Amino acid sequence: MIVIYSTRILRFLAPWFPGIAGITLFPFIILRKEIRGSTEAVITINHERIHIRQQLELLVVVFAVWYVASFFRGLIRGLTLYEAYRDIIFEREAFDKMYDPGYLRERKMFAFMKYRIKR
Repeated sequence: MIVIYSTRILRFLAPWFPGIAGITLFPFIILRKEIRGSTEAVITINHERIHIRQQLELLVVVFAVWYVASFFRGLIRGLTLYEAYRDIIFEREAFDKMYDPGYLRERKMFAFMKYRIKR
């Protein structure tokens, strides 16, 4: 895992989400430069590390295809960009557990699968 702080790269990769704090492109975690050293950075890195684990479990390519397909499925169902993003199974796990710094130590393989069913 390599953390890069670059608002410019982040805006280039996700221009449709201007307020985004970070993004993961295995093995890189790219964060907004402005959050470096903050509590937000710690939480965002934990969120993105969960995605690193998910990507490793699915051999990156399967993760990417599943992620994009889920996003477009949400849009087709009439969700907004943000709603479609938050509805992705991988995001549901990462948002749910990002405040738990010990989560990755106890996380079971394919833990994202329990997020298939909406509560």
